Amino acid sequence: MRPVKRVLLGSAAAIFAVAGAQAADVGLPVKAKPVEYVRVCSLYGAGFWYVPGTDTCVKIGAFVRLQTAYGAGGGGTFQGGIGNNPGESDFSGAFSRTTSMFNFQTRGAISLDLRTQTEYGTLRSYLDIGASVQSNAGGFAGGATTQPLGASAQYGNTGVYMDRAFLQFAGFTAGRIRSFFDMVNPGAYSLASQRFSGDTSGVGITGIAYTWQFGGGLSASLSLEDSGWGAGGRGRSIINLAGNSYPIGGSDASSAFGLGIMWPDNKGQQFFDPVFNIRLDQSWGFVGASFALHDASGGYYGSGYNCFSASPVGAGGGVTGLCGPNNVSPNSSPPINVATGQIISNYPVGGNNGNETSGHPADKFGWASSVGFTLVNPFGLAGDSVGAQAVYSEGAIGYNTTAWGPYVIYGAGRKVGMSNLIDGVFDLNTGVQLTHNWSAVGFYEHVWSPQWRTSIYGGFLGTDWAGGKALVCPLGSATTMPNGFSGGLNGVFQNSNYPAYPVAGTANRYQGNVSNCDPNSSWTQLGTRTMWNPVPDLDVGLDFTWAHLNTAFAGTANLNAFGTIFQQNATGRPPGAYNITNQDVLSTVFRIQRNFLY
Repeated sequence: MRPVKRVLLGSAAAIFAVAGAQAADVGLPVKAKPVEYVRVCSLYGAGFWYVPGTDTCVKIGAFVRLQTAYGAGGGGTFQGGIGNNPGESDFSGAFSRTTSMFNFQTRGAISLDLRTQTEYGTLRSYLDIGASVQSNAGGFAGGATTQPLGASAQYGNTGVYMDRAFLQFAGFTAGRIRSFFDMVNPGAYSLASQRFSGDTSGVGITGIAYTWQFGGGLSASLSLEDSGWGAGGRGRSIINLAGNSYPIGGSDASSAFGLGIMWPDNKGQQFFDPVFNIRLDQSWGFVGASFALHDASGGYYGSGYNCFSASPVGAGGGVTGLCGPNNVSPNSSPPINVATGQIISNYPVGGNNGNETSGHPADKFGWASSVGFTLVNPFGLAGDSVGAQAVYSEGAIGYNTTAWGPYVIYGAGRKVGMSNLIDGVFDLNTGVQLTHNWSAVGFYEHVWSPQWRTSIYGGFLGTDWAGGKALVCPLGSATTMPNGFSGGLNGVFQNSNYPAYPVAGTANRYQGNVSNCDPNSSWTQLGTRTMWNPVPDLDVGLDFTWAHLNTAFAGTANLNAFGTIFQQNATGRPPGAYNITNQDVLSTVFRIQRNFLY
């Protein structure tokens, strides 16, 4: 029996084995292959991980912020400052009953950092994009209301922004970058905006650069960067004074400067600014120097700002659209005598437009140079840091400050201070006269404990119009009507009886009675910021800052009327006699921000 039983059992086992094999063939479950989980990438620091199925490492960061300010605009600029960012703060610094002194700003951003090792080194791409919602950007009559995802937020206004989008490979950096001219970022040690630094860390600049590494921490870079009007660009602000004090018609803006408005007349942007820097980075910090060239060429001779076809720098602008047949766009057409309809003498006849026959000033290049340093753990104090950067430029004010353009700040009563930060000026048959500008910023931060740190910071900015002052003040300091600041419908200085719509030949209608003609100015700022970090990655900070405007126009003058159809930056301030004096602004900024791998 046993042999028979063994045969039967063996046959049964064989049958089940075959059946199991057939079952497997028809899709019964089998053991799955191991899952490829996300792996940490330790090549580039914390937060990086390998993208599954690739050899690329990625890090995702983010921040969320609530900021509120008193006496300052959404970007932290002092109240009354306009510059080239209208809407960020009070139009013309009226400080009247309707001036909004308080605002909220909510901002968030996401960063994406991708890196891959190649035979040429690391290939990196980086993107930083965010959005900002501003509740009251400042301004007269209550200011702006919230406009989610509206205008550009590059300078603190409401909207979507992108301050970085670049790639790096084999020594090249290209895209939206921080300028290679910049070395010290005062924004890392303050909440209020630093208007005495041209540093592009906050908004970025478009450019392409190559960096040489010499070893031992020594490097040099050569870059080509945006010289023009692009958001965060260095800006070009050449002013044509040829309109003088003679309006061409009812629609003309024959003054280059208005109260918080400026009308540049530039040669078209034709190339990037070349920038060179050299720096030494060590464990104790760094030291470096940089140099840049900047195209400061003017447009055509002629009035240069005949009509409102081009947008000005500052508040208002580009809104009337009243360009007569003899004053067509572009803005550099020869001025026309209203009474005769003929081109004003000393201008070549060339038809209605006449641009090419008007001639133009010779091309002119400005330049800027800088030195800067940062020391870590100075005086034997671990965690502390101190640094400074100084800049000197001629015809390149955008390297000294991100807030080039017109400023007007009113004080109590009939007092006002003015500052115009530009590259240069020209007049009929003259060359471009470049401004001379100098600025410096410095900081010191002390770490009290892992949870508390305090910084003090300060800066100054000065501008000398050099040869341009004689063009603005042809009669010397006692002239009653500075060229470019007066005479037209958009002028600064006017007789108190100036009509809303001037009539040719009206006596004394352009007598501004300016007791002292001098467009030079300077600024000073001091501030302190304290930051509390109750837990890692959470910042709670408070900033106090004082800004002082020193205006060389100091004296008395008749200011233009507000609220006419040509004055889009109406503030409610009355026209008439004013004392032009130095002005001070105090601002406070509070911020709470969560940072995650950002």
